[in-house]
Amino acid sequence: MIRVLASLLLLACCGGASAVYDSWYELKLGGVRAGWAHGTEHIQGDLRTVSSTESMRIARGPSEVSVTATTVWVDHLDGTPVSMHWTQDMGGVPVETTWTFQPGEVVIEVAQGGRVSTATQPTPRIGWLTPAASLEVLRRKASAGADEVQFHTLMPDLGLTPVKQTMRRIGQGVLESPRGVIEVSTWSVSIEGLPVELETWFSPDFHPVKTIMNAPFGVLESTLTDRATARGASGGPAPELFTSLFVRPTGEAESLATARRVFLRLTTQDGSPLELPASGAQTIAGERDTGVLLLVEREASMIPAAGGVAPACAESSAMINASDAQVESFARSAIAGLPADASPGTRAEALRRAVRAWITDKGLETAFASASETVRNRVGDCSEHGVLLAAALRAIGIPSRVASGLVWMDGVDAFGWHMWTQAFIDGQWIDLDATLPTPFSAGHVLVATSTLKDGDGQRQLMSMLGLLGNLDIEVVRVDR
Repeated sequence: MIRVLASLLLLACCGGASAVYDSWYELKLGGVRAGWAHGTEHIQGDLRTVSSTESMRIARGPSEVSVTATTVWVDHLDGTPVSMHWTQDMGGVPVETTWTFQPGEVVIEVAQGGRVSTATQPTPRIGWLTPAASLEVLRRKASAGADEVQFHTLMPDLGLTPVKQTMRRIGQGVLESPRGVIEVSTWSVSIEGLPVELETWFSPDFHPVKTIMNAPFGVLESTLTDRATARGASGGPAPELFTSLFVRPTGEAESLATARRVFLRLTTQDGSPLELPASGAQTIAGERDTGVLLLVEREASMIPAAGGVAPACAESSAMINASDAQVESFARSAIAGLPADASPGTRAEALRRAVRAWITDKGLETAFASASETVRNRVGDCSEHGVLLAAALRAIGIPSRVASGLVWMDGVDAFGWHMWTQAFIDGQWIDLDATLPTPFSAGHVLVATSTLKDGDGQRQLMSMLGLLGNLDIEVVRVDR
């Protein structure tokens, strides 16, 4: 969960290019100072380079995690893309992704800790604009009197599928900032695939002055300032985004972790539609406009996977690097004592137990480490367990993906946001949680799955974001 949440928080803070500039922003979440952002644009000859860096710190209970992302776009002055370089540091070894745009294709290179993978994808069929070109279109059309502007663009978080961005003018006025009083126009920003909207205040030359994102878990605010203020000491604790997102249910919830099956009714607090997947142990027992009735069974995988399994569930990626020599060695060692004819289910369970035992430093200090990193440092929380198990499964030929949602925690009597693994066995998705002493529990709520494919894995998890701080859960029935 922390990687997806951090990605959205950083995405909301990104300023676009409008002219050659060098601007600093202060970031706040829920009124608490959370970090800083820095944007620059440089032009040399026919090439334009636009860079943005966002750095945030988030408290996860007693632990604090720092998350930093830097994106560098290079295009020609006519908007023709040249490259995009994206670095994400989630508290471990940074992951660097480079897109190089060539005639008819995009070369994707992903590097982490000296390990590099390269792939190609066809050029997106939908016409799209670089960040600099999109701001130019907005400036030109708004200056001509348009109150709504639409275009497609690419975002590294969401991969090489263009997303539609809709800008609507909602006001004019002035805004006070450390740089003085600035005339501004206010625009709402809707991004396809993101469950929250932004509002941005632009200066007359369409330089972002302020951006806010109103999300159920808090208001994220980015405000133009000077470097000293942006990079200054916080003077207080980081915004807390772990225990504050726990969901305390109504109904009898005692010992859900040991139940045979559980019926749960989920509704959104803001009345928005709720769509949840039916996969693995989870089926949809009933639906209503703003909620669903779920049935979760501890030892059942009841739904055949329609259409089989996506190729990405068997391939290596930067996060799920099944081809890493140490991941392969770990996986082979974990099943070495099994009979040669052991079933895929038996081998998968052996890997689950091995991952649980292998990660010995079980803390919250790492936001989201890759399988390659985790197999070496043996550190992590639920996301590291989930990713390492997914990589080990792929290493022995079992397709896998990560699953995200909530899990019941007996110690605090609440549901907390969580990640685990699904293995594709005998035509069905089987849930496996390497953080537990048993393979799985009926106290899980599945919200989204992802292959964590390079350049596109984040898109599959975005459905979670509108639910953080926006869910009510009723325990309807528990069978033991």
